[in-house]
Amino acid sequence: MWWWFKWLPKDNLDVRISAYESDSFELTMSSEVVNSKVNSTIANDLPNPNQGFENSTTGSNAFDAIEKFFNNTQAPVCGSIILILLKRYPNEADSSRLVSIIRSHHAIVHVITSSTPSRGSQTKAMYSVATRTNGMGAFEPDEHFWDYYYLKDIGDAFKKKKKLPTGIFIFQAVGWFPISGTLYPVYATTIQVSGKGKKTLPDFYPSITGSYLIAITYQDHVPDNSFRSFNLHFFNPGDSGNFKSYPHGSSDLWDDGNYIAQSFWFLNLDYKMTLDYNYSGHNVQNLQIRVYSSFESSNWLPYND
Repeated sequence: MWWWFKWLPKDNLDVRISAYESDSFELTMSSEVVNSKVNSTIANDLPNPNQGFENSTTGSNAFDAIEKFFNNTQAPVCGSIILILLKRYPNEADSSRLVSIIRSHHAIVHVITSSTPSRGSQTKAMYSVATRTNGMGAFEPDEHFWDYYYLKDIGDAFKKKKKLPTGIFIFQAVGWFPISGTLYPVYATTIQVSGKGKKTLPDFYPSITGSYLIAITYQDHVPDNSFRSFNLHFFNPGDSGNFKSYPHGSSDLWDDGNYIAQSFWFLNLDYKMTLDYNYSGHNVQNLQIRVYSSFESSNWLPYND
């Protein structure tokens, strides 16, 4: 389990925390902006194999480590943004107490969970924590944990199985997460759908004209073949646009996980929001729909359940 924390206001301090067992908690503060060096940060702070769990029934200690962070006396914690790269599920099912602690500090939790976990039992526990703190809960292949890689030639493209132009930087899930630039949540809703249809969402009121990041997780579990497509529409008399998912199989970057994000320009107007969705079968699907801004608001966005 690997962590990155960022304090929202004023000091703009970054902190990396490695926590692998409840009695092993290491905190390092830095004024250096970590977002442009995520790859090296992760590579230089990999888990100690000697602290690994011996069997698959042992759960992640993520709950204990988060609580310990908020109880620490080394650094301020209010307004923290927390990113967790999670390889093992927790065994705790009830996240209510932990969510209450996070909310009391006006903090946000994002989690990227491995789609090939080393086990633990509660597959949706950390997703629930992210949902209830206005964060994102992605399920992604381990290779998407990196910030980006450089696709230098055709051979490299073939090795990575990427049907993409060479000579460019390819941003993975971490690179598109709201942990740099567009940090501040300004819109958050979580909905349930099934089958195929259209759903009206709460309106979006941008406080200022500018660029915003729309981030969506379209399933609350390791992706299966039931997802077909979504199309998020935002509109008013003066402006309109839409955010479409890629057809399955057409995007090697986004196909493997449940997370997708894109930047859009919004005017300082009231936008109506609707979502067209399409899933095979009739199982209930949970979607996190968030908008993040680079502009700090004086009004804290209420938490979404």
